[in-house]
Order: sequence, then C-alpha cells, then structure tokens
Amino acid sequence: MDSTRVTLGRAATTAWSRLLETYRPHATDDQRVPPSLGRLIEAARREATLGAMHPWVSMEQLGVSAGEDWEEWGHAPLPAMFARPDGYSVVGRTQQGDVVRLTTSDPAEAAAFAARLVGSEGIVRVEKPYAWPSEVETVLRDAGWHPGRAVDTRAWKERLEQDGFRSHAAAEGFLREFGELTVGHRGGGITRARGPFDLDPLLALGEADRFAEWSEEIGHRLFPVGELDHGHAFLGLDESGDLYVVSDWPARFGRMPEAMENLVIGVMPVRMPSSG
Repeated sequence: MDSTRVTLGRAATTAWSRLLETYRPHATDDQRVPPSLGRLIEAARREATLGAMHPWVSMEQLGVSAGEDWEEWGHAPLPAMFARPDGYSVVGRTQQGDVVRLTTSDPAEAAAFAARLVGSEGIVRVEKPYAWPSEVETVLRDAGWHPGRAVDTRAWKERLEQDGFRSHAAAEGFLREFGELTVGHRGGGITRARGPFDLDPLLALGEADRFAEWSEEIGHRLFPVGELDHGHAFLGLDESGDLYVVSDWPARFGRMPEAMENLVIGVMPVRMPSSG
C-alpha cells in the first residue's frame, strides 16, 4: 500500500484549534475525573505525527486523516482514539475488522501509541517542514511568517466564491500559511527585478472572469492568492500547488514551496502556452 505524505506544521492547525475551543477541559477537569475527549484532543495535538494531520470527532471518538475532505476519514486504515467511561483506548483497523490495540487511563499514552501506530505501519510518511534558503526565510519572517503559521481562510473563501471564484484545497493551504503577508523589497534578482507582493486574495475581487478565462486556457483552476508589484499583476495558485502571475497572460513561478523562493529572489516566471 502506498503511504500518504503529510508535511509537519502545514496541516490542519486551524482545525485542531477549533476542536480545542469546543472540547477544551475545564480547569477542574483533572486526571481524577472520568476520561475527557478534550484531554485526548490536547494530547493528540502535541504528537507531531497526529498534529500534522486533519482531526475528526464523532461522539467520543477522535480520528485523523491526511486531507481535509471528510470522505477520506474512515476509508484509510488509520487508528481511532476513544475517550471511554473506563479509560482511553486506541483501535486499529485491519482486514479482519477493528481491533483494540491499547487501553490506558492516560490520554498522552493513548495519543503517543496512536502516533507510533500510524508511523510504524507505514500508513503515513511524515515529512519535515521545508527548509527555506536563509535569504528567503529572512524575507518571509520579516513579513510575519513563522513555522506552523495558520490563519483563518473562511472569510476569504466565502467572499471570493460569492464573487464567482472556485476555491480548492491547495489555495486554502497556501493562504493558511502565507495569507496576509506583505513583502515590500525591491532590487536586483536572478533573472528579473525583485518586486513587492501582497498575499491578500481579496485584492482580486472583480477579476473572476479573467481567472476563469486563463484557467480554461491553461487547463488548470486558478484561485487568487494576492497581487504582485502593487497591482500590476495578480498571483494565483492552481489545484496542484503551482504559483502563477496572472496579467494579460499567465506565467508560472513553479510549484510550491520552490515557487515562493522564485518569487522572493527574483526568478522570471515561465509564460504558459495555451492548452490548445
């Protein structure tokens, strides 16, 4: 079975935060009281492997999946964690059915066991965060970026879809990490001058027709993520994570995360041929 790649620090941070807001234990909810789903969620989020994945809750069950599509949950052979009246348990899924693999009174032990189960059975291959070149990382940090950054994208998505755009998972992931960043540097670059860019997708409001036309032309669905050089062109991301400059014609910076390097250090984007 092929493993699913999950990148640490870039998956589901917002979803974990929302769960904790809903299920966070009370200050008096210590280990002497019955098991708590909130304590299980807190413990699972601290595990790097689980915290990099998307969490799902059903009744007293906590599960994870590699993506944000709820249909993925339950189809992959990933373990499930339960806060039962008599303790915490971890259930593994096998070809013969669900099997209880661990029962414990400690939510941290249950979460750690589930994380080891995910890793040891090769279900998910966890990748380390991308290592930015020092120059690029300095520019991004100066703009407000940091590892594990996650902003709420719901308002952007709703507003832009009302305007006629069609979002996709790659754009939502990009905006969670980089949305609202403004880079103002100028100067010489590698194959083009470095220019400022603003990663605010709402700057493209009113341009849905242009994005739709170029999406059809190149055969990929472009969603706005900001603008380049104070509005001289827009920035868009396709469903595969390729970053484009969108003007009178689209040109491709490459696939993320390398595309961000090209944008920052001044690499000329490659003009796209028509799909025809």
